[in-house]
Amino acid sequence: MNNAQRLKILSNLGKTVFSLKNLQNLWGSNLYTTKIIAKRMVDKKLITRIERGYYALDEKFTLYELANLIISPSYVSLNSSLFHYGISFQVTNIITSVSLLSYQRKAREMTFKYYAMKDSLFFNLEGISYKDNLAIARPERAILDCFYFNVLTNIDNSDELNINYLKKISSYYPKTVQEKLEKFLEKL
Repeated sequence: MNNAQRLKILSNLGKTVFSLKNLQNLWGSNLYTTKIIAKRMVDKKLITRIERGYYALDEKFTLYELANLIISPSYVSLNSSLFHYGISFQVTNIITSVSLLSYQRKAREMTFKYYAMKDSLFFNLEGISYKDNLAIARPERAILDCFYFNVLTNIDNSDELNINYLKKISSYYPKTVQEKLEKFLEKL
């Protein structure tokens, strides 16, 4: 398989980021060979090295997709999701996600921070959107996740929130989250 064929495989997937393990599986090579091929392709500027073990087709990769790739399964949530949907206007260099383990990593001057959630709540997919290789919490779920992890929410545009949906999915969360939601709704 030549580099043109390798690039075609990557382009046809519609993803913007890949782990070394992804490349190994897609190209059908062993780990050592995959590392050499990837390094050579980076040297020829055919692909971009994001960080050790992570690659992109070019510099226009999606940071949120990278967040989903670093820890899998995970979904972007909390203030990162609120910013994505225009509920918060606060720009930050931290991308927050929810997964099954707590973890933090720096890549490309960004910090990827993961909060560990209880399995039963994490695998309840209500309020999580899966589109274009991205798993991201809808704003209502992101707010509840903020309450769950005691993270200060940045809400600048509450008009975009679906209050009925927010109340509905709060029933999946612990009672303490539901109490925080009641106080939050009183202030709106």
